[in-house]
Amino acid sequence: MPKPYLIIVILVFCSSLIVSSCKNQPKLQLKKKVDKTFISEDEKPDSLSPAGIIELQIPSSGSKIYGFSYTAGGKRLHPTVVFLHGMPGNERNLDLAQNLRRAGYNVIYFDYRGSWGSEGKYTYSNSIQDAGAVIDYITDSANVEYLKVDTNRIALIGHSIGAGIAIIEGTQNDKVKAIGGISVMNPYTLFQGKEAQSNVLGLEEYISTLGMLETDPETYLKDVMLHLNEYNIESLITSTRKPILVIDEHQKNDYLEHISKKNLTYRIWDTDHAFTNRRIALSTELRTWLDKNLK
Repeated sequence: MPKPYLIIVILVFCSSLIVSSCKNQPKLQLKKKVDKTFISEDEKPDSLSPAGIIELQIPSSGSKIYGFSYTAGGKRLHPTVVFLHGMPGNERNLDLAQNLRRAGYNVIYFDYRGSWGSEGKYTYSNSIQDAGAVIDYITDSANVEYLKVDTNRIALIGHSIGAGIAIIEGTQNDKVKAIGGISVMNPYTLFQGKEAQSNVLGLEEYISTLGMLETDPETYLKDVMLHLNEYNIESLITSTRKPILVIDEHQKNDYLEHISKKNLTYRIWDTDHAFTNRRIALSTELRTWLDKNLK
């Protein structure tokens, strides 16, 4: 029978082996739990500076464009997201805007020139200029306190045609710190290659049915073609250091998977163009990415 002191030595030796073995094991990376209360729970109102909605009339190249601000609660300046809708803008993503506001973000929505009652003509280049005009407006010293905008934390997030506009304007505008695109339409690839002619004809026919747009289909497409090399989404993403999030519902932008850049986050989801069945996931993904790159 082993002596008591020998048993103690054996136990100590075994314990040291176990501790040593544990130290040499790689640490488990625990996935951070995503807070979804901003979707499921109403916020407590700030009695001194409550959340609200502010109607906006923004000048853009001599025309007046209309929009509004979902302003977050609290007196402090807030990180601010500008949403850019697609063509014609049936999906405005205002559910995302409301959710992001509860998460502490201001959200600006507007209609481009010549769309949904905004003055002027609807063209692709005008829409890009309109995005810049909105950024200038919300960062103007006359509007910053009123709209509670932190001018150092501004993001552009667009959907479809608006996603391409967000990337084009966002990569060139120093006031924009982060850029998001939901189902990016890339004019550079859409209007070149084997399917270019059918894409042009299809878009021309579609624009002709949109009575909420003040535009001429032929003029719209000529405007895009004139600046096509400037609208190369792949090239713009490759050349910027700004954080970019792209979420697609198709494989047409799969070239983005081959861009090896730490600042690009690329996702392909099984959904439709409007992300109809992924609204909660979309809100969560945007909030998580914004918290990391903007807030």
